[in-house]
Amino acid sequence: MYGLRVALWAIGLVALGCSFFLMRSDLPEAVLMLSAVLSLACPLVAEGQVAHRKQKARQAEQRDWYAQSFGSIDALRQAVDGPGLRRIRDEKGPANAVREVKRRLPRLPLDVAVTLVKAL
Repeated sequence: MYGLRVALWAIGLVALGCSFFLMRSDLPEAVLMLSAVLSLACPLVAEGQVAHRKQKARQAEQRDWYAQSFGSIDALRQAVDGPGLRRIRDEKGPANAVREVKRRLPRLPLDVAVTLVKAL
């Protein structure tokens, strides 16, 4: 997992260093541009990949918590303040009701919170 991240960062740093030497060389500008693009793109891809993996792990953890704590939307509906959430949904809109559900149950997956608000 971290091997690819380290490799991409290394490529980016080497490309950055090469960019400085290529500015003073007689090579075509396309080589300099390629080096500059690599010096930016490789670290961005590396960090994007790590962020994506962390997001997927967090979503899996939320799904596991929901399955263990409630298991179904009916059990969740009985555990929350239905009339209060309906009032928020009707007065302020469904987005505010979903925010309130997420405020009360931060580990609840977003799609389940949306389904709950729609089901009320």
